[in-house]
Amino acid sequence: MLSVLQSHGGNSVQRVSQRVRFAVDVEALWYLRQDVLMAISAIDGETAARRQMKDINGMFKGGLPGSMGPRAHQRFTNNQG
Repeated sequence: MLSVLQSHGGNSVQRVSQRVRFAVDVEALWYLRQDVLMAISAIDGETAARRQMKDINGMFKGGLPGSMGPRAHQRFTNNQG
């Protein structure tokens, strides 16, 4: 997260970088992902920010309880005929 943020400037990026730097555990970093995404989006746009976050999100695989992973969106269908 810090390496992605370091390539950007501005006060909001510095604030998020500081929060990431002082995060106490993996769970805290997990919740900071949205803040990192927003800071990068403001500079590079949402599409580029999401592309950069993809690698970061992969780092959390296996490090969080199952209930904290990304949620799969399910389409509700009516299978009654």
